Amino acid sequence: MQKCILVYNRYRDLITSSGTVYYIKEALESLDYDVKVIPFDRDFINQIRDVNIVFNYYTSANFFQCLVPLILEWLNIPYTGSRFITQVLAMDKEYTSILLKSYKIPVPAFSVVRDLKCLQDIPSFPLIVKPALGGSSEGITKESIAKDADGLRLAVESLFSKGFKKVMISSFIEGEEITVGIVGSNPPIVIGILKTCIEPDQILTSKLKEALKVYDERIVPYRGKAYERITKIALTTYDILGCRGCARIDIRLSLEGTPYVIDINTIPGLHPEYSYLPRMAEEFGLGYKGLIKAIMDDN
Repeated sequence: MQKCILVYNRYRDLITSSGTVYYIKEALESLDYDVKVIPFDRDFINQIRDVNIVFNYYTSANFFQCLVPLILEWLNIPYTGSRFITQVLAMDKEYTSILLKSYKIPVPAFSVVRDLKCLQDIPSFPLIVKPALGGSSEGITKESIAKDADGLRLAVESLFSKGFKKVMISSFIEGEEITVGIVGSNPPIVIGILKTCIEPDQILTSKLKEALKVYDERIVPYRGKAYERITKIALTTYDILGCRGCARIDIRLSLEGTPYVIDINTIPGLHPEYSYLPRMAEEFGLGYKGLIKAIMDDN
């Protein structure tokens, strides 16, 4: 029986971390792994010396998320999920947008600011203001949509006051909120595309996201005209960043039908009741155990 360490962030909320690891642990044990669950802390290196593989479920709102793969690559220990360099690129929306734009992947026009003196060279209104680092809904509220200069200044000031050092100002794409689930890398497979039913001028805020269970009636499979184009753009994005294991690509589908990539989540949620990817796996025919196996097999 192979030894597996399941690492997570004890300081994240229950859905993101500790509430999910027990589902993952159960699935891994059903796949005949001897599983030990540990938080990422100062003793991490000492606890991973004699393992066969690490299931990486450590997420963070900053570059600390990249430390686990960095350490594991340094120690030459197999692990699940995307490599260190992919995590770095995906964590920073500025880097991600620059890279994808160079490959002609549609991304919203954007500007990045580190203080209030840099609010001149920005895209046209309306705009969406969000932290450059972190998850897709991290720091996003209803006030994140800025329709004029006053609204923009207030939104940027709010994020700086909350401790965010780098703020992304992007064109707000009116349209549909889409997320694409991808598993594997040889080849990667789209296992589902879901749409959150909100108004075209609304956004998926962190508050709304926390309130939604994944089988909420407002979250439905997307089967629109742009399905094939969304699939192609999501798979190309996954490949450009060098993702492996699994990822979730967030997209705003404009009223004109253009899919704009807005975020890449390289360690997507795996809670069966609150996370998109497990629902996609169920509807695709993988099931939860099959999803975890697919992630484990792609290391």
